[in-house]
Amino acid sequence: MSICRCREIQRLHGREGQDYARDHLVELAVDSESWQVLYRCPETGRYWKEYFPEPEGHGGGPQDFVQIPKDIAAEEFDLL
Repeated sequence: MSICRCREIQRLHGREGQDYARDHLVELAVDSESWQVLYRCPETGRYWKEYFPEPEGHGGGPQDFVQIPKDIAAEEFDLL
């Protein structure tokens, strides 16, 4: 596991986000229709959403990782 930076950062882009998600975050849900993934930080409990801000580009372009509030995570990923 990597060092938790979830209190310091709100957004990551591309490879930096991929590496942080792989090394630190826990995948909770995948929405294959919208190409979004929900993650949770095991240390802070904060939620992260991976999404493609340029869906019209080839392969959706580089992804962004952004922290989202729990209520938004529950709404967008149908969590109870």
